[in-house]
Amino acid sequence: MGDAYRIGECFFPKDKSYGDSDTLGFNTARGIFIGIIEAATSPLTIGLYGPWGSGKTTMINGIVEQLQKDNYLTLVFDAWKYRHESNLVLPLMCALESSLSPAVCRDGEKNVVERVQYWCRARRKEFSLLGSLGLVLANQYINKEIGIDFDQADTAVKKKLLKQYERYEDNVKKIECEYSEFIRACLEEAKKRSGNRDINKVVFFIDNLDRCLPNIVISLLEDISSFLSIRGLPCIYVLAMDKENVIKAVNHRYPDFDGAHYLEKIVQVALKMPVPQQNNKGEGSAGRYHFMKRYEWGKMYEKDSHAGDSRDKVYKELAKVENIFDDDLLGNPRRMERIVNKLMLLEAARLFDVEKNPADVPALLFLLLLAEYFPVVYASLKNDSDFRCLRDFLQMSIQVQTSPFNKRKERESMPPQSKILNEGIFNAYCDDRKFFPFLKGFSNLAEVSDLQNRLQQIKSYLNCIG
Repeated sequence: MGDAYRIGECFFPKDKSYGDSDTLGFNTARGIFIGIIEAATSPLTIGLYGPWGSGKTTMINGIVEQLQKDNYLTLVFDAWKYRHESNLVLPLMCALESSLSPAVCRDGEKNVVERVQYWCRARRKEFSLLGSLGLVLANQYINKEIGIDFDQADTAVKKKLLKQYERYEDNVKKIECEYSEFIRACLEEAKKRSGNRDINKVVFFIDNLDRCLPNIVISLLEDISSFLSIRGLPCIYVLAMDKENVIKAVNHRYPDFDGAHYLEKIVQVALKMPVPQQNNKGEGSAGRYHFMKRYEWGKMYEKDSHAGDSRDKVYKELAKVENIFDDDLLGNPRRMERIVNKLMLLEAARLFDVEKNPADVPALLFLLLLAEYFPVVYASLKNDSDFRCLRDFLQMSIQVQTSPFNKRKERESMPPQSKILNEGIFNAYCDDRKFFPFLKGFSNLAEVSDLQNRLQQIKSYLNCIG
C-alpha cells in the first residue's frame, strides 16, 4: 500500500484542462451552458440551479476555463467570503477592478471600505462609481442598521440626512452612467493585457449566494436587476445557487410575495445542474464509475485503465451495491467525495486496506454511510444481538410482507409493554423514509454468512473517524 494520498484535495488538477479531468460527466452540459452564455444578448441574468454539493463550483471552473480562451473577461465571486458586508455590490466591483489591477490595494488595507477609498483616490479622474455606490449604500445602512427613525429624529439629524438625500437624490442615473464607464474601461484594460484581442463580454459568476443571510441575497438580486443590468452593456451575471434556498430567502424578506415568481422576474434564463453522467464504456453505473475515479485520484493512480490490478476486485464488489451510488445519500458529488476521503483516512491510518480486503468494501461503505446519515442507528450497534437485528432488517427490506407500513402495524397491535430487540433500528425502519431504501440498496449484504462479525470488526476501525 502506498503512502501518498490526496485527502481533502480539490479534484481539479491545475495542470490539466477541465475536459481532460472531468470525473462527473459534466462535459456535455458544460458545452451547452457555454453556448448559451456566448449566444446570449446582454445584459442577462442566468440562474445556475443545483442543490448543495451538486458540483456548481466545479462547473463554474470548467465554464470559465473555456470562456477565457474565447476572449471573455470573467470574474468568479464567492459571495460567502463577504457575508459580513451589508451589501455585496461594493466587494463585487472591487473584485473585478482588483483582478485587473492586483496592486491597487496597499498592504494592510484589507477592509472593503479602505479598498474602495484607496481605489477612488487612485482612479478618481477615471471613475467615481465605487464612491457613488458607497454613499448610496451608506445612506441605506444608516436607515436600516443604526435604527434612526427619520420622522422622530432631532432637528440636527434631520438636516444632516436631508442634506445627504438632496445631494444624491439622482444617484441611480449617475450610477448607471458610471457603471457603464467602469465596465468599458475594464474591457479596455483586459484588451490591452490580452495583446489587443477584442474582449466579447464580462461574465460575472456569483457563487455560494444561497449561503448568505436572506437580506444579503435579496439586496444583491435587486441591485443586479436595478443598477447593473443596463441596456447595451455587455455583462452576463451567472448566479450559482440552490433555487429553493433563495426562494426561502425571498419569502423571509417579503412574506406576502411568491418567492418563485419574484425570482423569475430577476433571473431571465434558468439552467439546471446535471446529475453525474457516464463518460466511459461498459463499466457499470455512472455513480460507481465516478466513485472509483475519485478513489483513484485520491490514491494518486495516474492511469485511467486498471485492468488486471486490485482495483478490479474493488470495482466488482461495489457492483453488488450499485444502486446506492445513484440515490440521495451518495449520488451527490460532495457526499461521494466525503466518503472517499474517509476511505483514504482509514488506509492512511493503517486501519483498513481497501485493495487487500475488497470483499469487505460494501460492508465498510454501509457502515460509513450509516454513521454519517443515521447516527442513532449506528450508535445503537453495541453487541451481537444488535448486529443480528440489523442483518434481519436488511433481509426484510426486500420482502413485501415486512414493509415499513406492515412492521408499524404489527408494532401497534402488540401489547404496550412488549419489547423490541433494537428500538433504534425498528423506528428508523418504520418511520425514516430514507432508511428503508438505504437498506434495500445494501440488501445483498444479508447473504454474507458471518455478516455480524464482519460489521463489528469494521465498526471498531471507524471509532476514530468522525
